Amino acid sequence: MQTKIRSIYNKTTDETCLEAVHSSGLTVRIVKKPGKSIKTAMLATKYGSINREFEYNGQFITIPNGTAHFLEHKLFEGRNGNAFDFYAKTGAKANAYTSNDKTAYYFTCTDKFEENLEILLSFISNPYLTDENVEKEKGIIGQEIKMYEDEPSWQGYFGLVGCLYGTHPVKYDIAGTVQDIAPITVDTLMSCYNTFYHPSNMVLAVVGDIDDKAVLKLCDKYFKPGCTLKINQKIDLEPRGVIKEYTEKTMPVSRPVFYIGIKDNDTQLSGTELAKKETEIEMLLEMLFGTSTPFYKELYDKGIINSEFESDYEMSDTFAFCLLAGESDKPLEVLERVKKEIENFLSNGVSEQRFIQVRNTLYGDIISSCDNVSKIASMLISSKFSERKPFDHAQILAQITAEDITNRAKQLFSPLDIAVSVIKGE
Repeated sequence: MQTKIRSIYNKTTDETCLEAVHSSGLTVRIVKKPGKSIKTAMLATKYGSINREFEYNGQFITIPNGTAHFLEHKLFEGRNGNAFDFYAKTGAKANAYTSNDKTAYYFTCTDKFEENLEILLSFISNPYLTDENVEKEKGIIGQEIKMYEDEPSWQGYFGLVGCLYGTHPVKYDIAGTVQDIAPITVDTLMSCYNTFYHPSNMVLAVVGDIDDKAVLKLCDKYFKPGCTLKINQKIDLEPRGVIKEYTEKTMPVSRPVFYIGIKDNDTQLSGTELAKKETEIEMLLEMLFGTSTPFYKELYDKGIINSEFESDYEMSDTFAFCLLAGESDKPLEVLERVKKEIENFLSNGVSEQRFIQVRNTLYGDIISSCDNVSKIASMLISSKFSERKPFDHAQILAQITAEDITNRAKQLFSPLDIAVSVIKGE
C-alpha cells in the first residue's frame, strides 16, 4: 500500500512540510529546498538517558545509566565496517548524539543524497551486536567518560543538575560512569533497541533539493509494515524545591566556572501549550540576561563576567530548568545579581518597548533559521516529539503578550528553586 503524504503549509515562514506516516509507523517529514546545494537527513528516536525503566516482554526492567549513549555508538557499527567509513567514500559529513530525551543520527552532503540516506537507514535498522564488540566498546566509551570527567563544563553542568533533582534520572551523566556501563550486554542493548527504536517511536527528517518518492522508497526497503508500539515506562516526578542550593568542585581551570539553575516544576504540558511556554521563557531570559541588558553590560564592564556568559532553557515532558552559565571570579556575586534582577522584574514587569524589541529579535532568528537545513531538520524532529506542527514557532511568538511574560515569570521564579554549581581552580 502506498504511503500517503500530506502537505503542511506555514504562511508566516512560507515553508511547506510534507509529512507521511510510513506503514511501519515511522513518521517522515520532508522540506524541499529546490536549488539548495546542501542536503541533510536526520533519523531520531525519542529515547535518551532518562529512559531507564520500562516494560519489556511483560515486565518492567531497569537498565544501567549510559545505555542509550552506548547503543548510539553501536548502531553506527556494522558487520563490514562503521558508518563513518562509508560516509568518507561519499564525501558526506555524519555524526550522532544522545541527549536526555532523544538519540539522533544525521548526515549532510551536496551530492549522492540517496546513497547517503541508504547508509543511514541500513545501519540504524540493522543493529550488529556481538559479545565481542560490546565488550570492546566498553573500553572505547570508558576513555570518552574519562574525558568528560576532566571537562570542567561537563562536571559543572551535572553538578548543577544534581542540585536540582534528587530522583529524576536527568541527574545522571548521559554517558554514565565506567562502573555503570560494565554490566551492559547484547541483551541489554537489544531490549532498548526493540522498545525505543520501533519505527512508531522515531522520526526521519529530510531537508534539501530531494525527491520525496525516493525517500519513501528507501523507507519501504528498510522498515517493515507493523503496528504502533505502546511504550510503558516509569520516570519519577520531582517535588518542588532543589535538593541543595550550592555545590563546588576543584579542577584545573584558569577562572572559576559557574552554572546557575532555576528549576521549573510545571512539566505536564505538550503540543502548542508547551511550545508557547518554551517561547515565553526564551523571551524572558533574553529580557533579563541577554547581552543588550543592563544586567549583562554592568557585570561585563566590571569584569565580573565575560563573553562566555549564556542563558538557556532545557526541557522535556518530565523535567525543565533555566540555565545561566559562564566564567567569573565572583560566582556568588553573579548569583545574587541574578536573584536581584528577577526580584526587580517581578516587581516592575516588562515594558512594551522591550517586549517588542525581544519579540522582533526572536522572529528574525526564526526566519533566518529557515535557510539552515540542519536547523530545520532538528526542528522537524523536536516539534514532532512534542506533538506540534512544524514551523509553528512564528505564529506562537506572534500570539504572546507582555502580560504573558510577566505571568510566566511569576509562575517560574521562586527562591526555593534556584541552585548553583561552581568549578574552582586548584
